[in-house]
Amino acid sequence: MFPADFGYVRAASLEHALTILDHEAGQAEVKVLAGGQSLLPMMKLRLARPQLVVDIGEVAELKGVTTESGGATTIGALTTYRELLREPRVTEAYPAIKDALEVLADPQVRARGTIGGCVAHGDPAADLPAVLLALGAQVTIASRARSRAVQLDDFLLGLYATDLAEDELVVAITLPATPAGQAYEKFEQPASRLPLAGVCTVAELQDGRVTAARVAVTGIGPRPFRALYSERTIPAHRTNLAEAPIGIATSLAEHGFTPLADQHATGPFRVHLAEVLAQRTLARAAGRARSAGRRPGGAR
Repeated sequence: MFPADFGYVRAASLEHALTILDHEAGQAEVKVLAGGQSLLPMMKLRLARPQLVVDIGEVAELKGVTTESGGATTIGALTTYRELLREPRVTEAYPAIKDALEVLADPQVRARGTIGGCVAHGDPAADLPAVLLALGAQVTIASRARSRAVQLDDFLLGLYATDLAEDELVVAITLPATPAGQAYEKFEQPASRLPLAGVCTVAELQDGRVTAARVAVTGIGPRPFRALYSERTIPAHRTNLAEAPIGIATSLAEHGFTPLADQHATGPFRVHLAEVLAQRTLARAAGRARSAGRRPGGAR
């Protein structure tokens, strides 16, 4: 199927893109084209029928990685998955991102897909948002009138719904310095390679035992979410993590979410997968934290 007719303009700069969005807000349905790995298939299926497509793919201001004082890392919204996978400042400091990128889609998608486009799209089964949630990511958003920063957990609102106004763009993702105990795993649908369930766990250790954990889940609810029940119960069982009640179903209910179900997997099966993956990533994250603690200089 071919997309419906649409207008097209290529933005020459961030200011140019924001000017177009400001002018068109409320007048026409506008979609922003970054890598196009999500938007173009939806347009071909006519699930998206924009009147105007604004191509920001060549806006240099939105590309690249910078390390800030205090250890935080800021990633430009147009940085591609492949560029992230080749960036030691990302893969070494945030091994869970490397886990996700290595199993994300295929080489063609990794070459074109962007971190900002992924976050702005609000896909309930995307890999990276769960990882970024567990890492405590912050989203920087800009319009002609202002710039603002919002925690990713507050930015993701629901099924393909985000806290992004018509005249705004995601310009960067900032990650705080995070413990080395991180891991991401997923159980993928073979054709799309999207997760039927995916879990990222970040574990903090003291004296070899888990004292805090952040657990984020994708693929089983209307948006990636923090498994708050798991985060409360895991430290209470730090002497025997295998017995820690993960409680993904309880965390899902705490958010008021109903598990996703389709022709690929039932809701209860997705929840079961997430439970298993949470146990696996917790064990891997704890193992990585212990290994980092034994290296000269300790964990980050």
